[in-house]
Amino acid sequence: MPEPDVAAHLMPSSPADLDAGSTLTGVDLSGAVLSGAELDEVQVEASALERMRAAGATWQHTVLVDCRLDGTDLANLRAPGLSLVRCSLREVRLVGGQLTRARLRSVRIEGGAANLTGWQDATWQHVVLRGCDLREADLTGASLTDVLLQDCDLTGAQLSGLRCERVRLSGCRLGGIGGVEGLRGASIGEPDAYELLPAMARSLGIRIESA
Repeated sequence: MPEPDVAAHLMPSSPADLDAGSTLTGVDLSGAVLSGAELDEVQVEASALERMRAAGATWQHTVLVDCRLDGTDLANLRAPGLSLVRCSLREVRLVGGQLTRARLRSVRIEGGAANLTGWQDATWQHVVLRGCDLREADLTGASLTDVLLQDCDLTGAQLSGLRCERVRLSGCRLGGIGGVEGLRGASIGEPDAYELLPAMARSLGIRIESA
């Protein structure tokens, strides 16, 4: 997975520059505070957004291309139609974020806290998630292509209507997931498969009795 092509020389910027419909390229928004802010059709390219604080913000149809968002606080972000292209999100906080119809392409998320997130009808292409907390995440109707989930916790996640193509899960926790049929076509490591057995049995109407 390539790293974002962030500009070598960044221009200082501030949240005041993120006007509706604006496009910013090669800017430094590291540490910016956008908590509760509303962005509308803003595009940011080749820029640094590390350690940004945007908890509770609303991003309408925002586009981020070749951006680093490492260490960013996006808890409870509402971002319908968000588009991320060639972005890195290491140690990001996304708890409770609602990213309906989000489009992720060539994105890396490592060590992310993304439990209770909503990814309904999202599209992930060439995405890597490592060590992420996705407990009770909702991926209803999402489409995943060329995706790796490694050492992620999907306990209680909802996968109804999920579509998988060249998706691999390795070392993941899958207890209590809903819509297990959504993993049809995915590749799963043997230990992960054992965790899926109760959910698969329920979907088939099989009752597992204790010895």
